[in-house]
Amino acid sequence: MPNFIYLIFLFVFSPVFGQGHPADFNHSEEKRRLENLINFPEISGDISVIMSCFSRIQTNGRMKDTGCYLKNNYDGPFAKAVNTGARKARMNPAMIGGKAREIFLQFLVEFKQEKEEQTIRFYLNPGYPENIKVYGSSHIAGQRVINKNESWNSACPKRARWAVYVKTYLGADGIADAPSIQHVDGVVPVAACQNAIKQTIRMSQYTPAFADGVAVPSTFVEPFSN
Repeated sequence: MPNFIYLIFLFVFSPVFGQGHPADFNHSEEKRRLENLINFPEISGDISVIMSCFSRIQTNGRMKDTGCYLKNNYDGPFAKAVNTGARKARMNPAMIGGKAREIFLQFLVEFKQEKEEQTIRFYLNPGYPENIKVYGSSHIAGQRVINKNESWNSACPKRARWAVYVKTYLGADGIADAPSIQHVDGVVPVAACQNAIKQTIRMSQYTPAFADGVAVPSTFVEPFSN
């Protein structure tokens, strides 16, 4: 039987709670942690795969609408392993002002197999190069609070396929500023849609990025689509 090692890159030090507490994988019930609910796919040979994943972390810690981006067919079993585990997993929810908030989480899962050893590592960030260069791969990215009625939902196309990538400055105080939009796929959203997305980004609450337990300014990125 292979040996399993699960590593979660969370806080090295306790964070400053004035800026809020981001959602994390370190749930008090170990059996409900994602790390204990993922089965390493049965694939022969040495491998190293990094999956870019996302989920809505609800106020009760449930992972909802979890998914992973597939770069090729080889990624399928690894995405399935993450999605299956997430259905039963629980996380510590994000906290702002002492209240649990639903957030959009972007995270990485690294699967590595060398000889008889299998390792799964979790990173609470989407791997944005600019942030990795400054804060390292184990930093915690900013997390955006999801509101029930966000203006972009009504302003953007419902039928025609579209996808954009939003980038914004996120201060250590959790305030976003100067969002920009990059078209990714499908039709180019009209100005009203793009403005509504920018307004959503500016008006949302966030937990800021953390590096070594300290809130830091960062570049926040998030995909939007239908």
